[in-house]
Amino acid sequence: MGEMVKNVEILAPGGSREAIYAGIYGGADAVYTGTSRFSARAFADNPDVEELCRILDFAHLHGKKIYLTVNTLLTEEELEGSLYDMIRTLYEHGLDAVIVQDFGVMDFVREYFPDMDIHASTQMTLLTGEGANLLKPFGVTRIVPARELTIREIARMRQVTDLEIEVFVHGALCYCYSGQCLMSKVIGGRSGNRGMCAQPCRLPYKAEGKKAGYLLSPKDLCTLGQVGELIQAGVDSFKIEGRMKKPAYTAYTSYLYRTYADACLSGIPVDDKELKKDIRKLADIYNRGGFTRGYLFEPSKKNIIYRSKNSHYGVLAGTVLAVSKDTVEYRAEIPLHPQDVVEFRDGEGRSVYEYTLKEGVPRSGKVRARYKKGSPLRAGQKVYRTRNNELLKEIDEGIEEGRKNTKVPVRGIFTAVYGEPVRLELIFGDLSCQMEGAVAERAKGKPVDSGDIEKRLRKTGESQFIFEDLTLSIEEQLFVPLGSIAALRRQAFEVLEQKILERSYRKAERIQEQIPGNEESKETCGEFFSGEQFTLIQITDFRQIEGVKKAPKVNATNTRLHFPLEEFSPEEWSRLAEEAGEFSYYISLPRVLREKNKSRFLALWSGYGSCFQEPGCVGAVLSSIEALPVVDQLWNQKREWVAGQELYLWNRRAGRVYDQLGLLGHSYMAYGRRAVMTTEGCVSLELGKCSGPEGRSRELEISTPKKDDFTVVNYCNYCYNVIYEKNPGWQEPEDLAGIPEIQFRSEDTEEVREVLEQWSFLS
Repeated sequence: MGEMVKNVEILAPGGSREAIYAGIYGGADAVYTGTSRFSARAFADNPDVEELCRILDFAHLHGKKIYLTVNTLLTEEELEGSLYDMIRTLYEHGLDAVIVQDFGVMDFVREYFPDMDIHASTQMTLLTGEGANLLKPFGVTRIVPARELTIREIARMRQVTDLEIEVFVHGALCYCYSGQCLMSKVIGGRSGNRGMCAQPCRLPYKAEGKKAGYLLSPKDLCTLGQVGELIQAGVDSFKIEGRMKKPAYTAYTSYLYRTYADACLSGIPVDDKELKKDIRKLADIYNRGGFTRGYLFEPSKKNIIYRSKNSHYGVLAGTVLAVSKDTVEYRAEIPLHPQDVVEFRDGEGRSVYEYTLKEGVPRSGKVRARYKKGSPLRAGQKVYRTRNNELLKEIDEGIEEGRKNTKVPVRGIFTAVYGEPVRLELIFGDLSCQMEGAVAERAKGKPVDSGDIEKRLRKTGESQFIFEDLTLSIEEQLFVPLGSIAALRRQAFEVLEQKILERSYRKAERIQEQIPGNEESKETCGEFFSGEQFTLIQITDFRQIEGVKKAPKVNATNTRLHFPLEEFSPEEWSRLAEEAGEFSYYISLPRVLREKNKSRFLALWSGYGSCFQEPGCVGAVLSSIEALPVVDQLWNQKREWVAGQELYLWNRRAGRVYDQLGLLGHSYMAYGRRAVMTTEGCVSLELGKCSGPEGRSRELEISTPKKDDFTVVNYCNYCYNVIYEKNPGWQEPEDLAGIPEIQFRSEDTEEVREVLEQWSFLS
């Protein structure tokens, strides 16, 4: 661990058949793709299972890999029903790995397909090497850390774990920690955790009643200039986002990252001028608000968000010089080409007019163009190119060239001896095959020419093979029917191809014995708590403890309190524990436990270690598996660890994994304001109101154009935000399973009492 990798994998997005092949032709070493089910990009043009089998053959023939995305949460029926048949077909055809979010899916794959690699998706929100190592016993071989980590945190992770590390290096960024976003579900019923994200982070927002633009919309990530640092940090796989993008995007990003990685690994220094040109070309293909180097490399969070535009930004192409009644004149700041598309934008970045060029324009050339009547064009407005037609043609030509050059090199030996069948032997590494053709005879006229035979053998056409070396041994004065040579070559290639592919094929040893029917109820998912049943009440304000005590139905037998430590300062602890009185209570740690937050938390609470040993403190509610190594540090004896709502429980297998990790139960929100996003991005910082890490947590309101209202809480001590629904809601106990939790945020004493009076579990 810790050594600089000797090679890196370029991992391309494959949202369609065409994009998968484009990525391979562009230079990708592997492609991740999904089928129409169980994929986080359900609306991509995903290949079906039969087509994916053909893609697997093509990839393996050329030494490439295919990873299947099963990175959504699955219900009990889905997990134990149709998933097995889908994976088994692909597994037996040589599938290289499965990418998972759901702990239950992870357990399922390990049980039925134990020799296939499992990659832990970024939706698992893995933040440290210690947390990642907890997944090794469950068959995980690779992790995709949260995109919010810095390069220093990635490097430290490399020092702690020997799991492969895959890092997003290019493409769109989510505003929320992946897997922790429920906003799409809340707003429109389309859950990102089910592959149907409606991208609410790309909406324009109001903040505190004022227009704030695309407040939650990050720029696109580009780390082409930091390839060397990524390699030095120990990254094994460079992951390119973009399964909804076109094949040209997939091919070109794969090509550039492969080119720069190879140069770096060969010790070739980066040419800054060429780098700038290549980044400009990447921006021409797609970018949002320019590029960001992401949390990996940006020194400030302010370099992440672009609030003026939420779609393709293009590149700056010119400035409007003058506008007349029906024509606009602008100066081109870059060369423009026929069929380029340019867009005129006002001072706020909004599009006011666009058109397609008929002729090319040199740099600094003036352009006069007619425009649509009524378009609000003004002198001084900026002109952006949103389609570089010349570059797209260049990429298409590169894809075609890659298709032609993506051939499997083999050695060939052709032998012709009088009275014996001609033979063609093919050699590929340690594999070989030999085919026989027509019997060689004495020539009655002109003998066969070795050049003619070689020409026909080398005419491989649409075959996936090419001869890197071809030896001919032909006796003199022989006749061999030239028409049979092509058939001999074709048959030999078919046999060799099958031998190569059979190396990837395997047989599923374990057969799924039972598929539960629809009678399986949701309640079975959450019943792995071994202690007495009770209701958990989350407290975020001292007044709420008084409200709990005033509720007649509540007592220390049927209720336990829950104190999230991110809501309180260490100095408040003694009062908090004292006011809990006869009630037992759980604590919870900051929900984002990356290195910097863990260090800050331990530093803040270092002088208060005794509080975790008090008799009333019975355990902790964990929002991530990252908390497990930390709570083991805080307690001198085993307590009750309960899985919080952020650790999803959609099926019994997930519960089994949590049980093996030492968790005694799972809580669900019966009442409260749902946390719909946990974010590294800071809304207060964007609005110029950040008070720094020493500041007190503060709240502000944001809303969507359709007036969906949310409350943003800035947890300044740990420098992250949580976005909550503004209004609380109920979920009845028959709808879910586990430990019911009533979560209070802004409720006062009387409101707490009234809510608890309505809660049926306390009857």
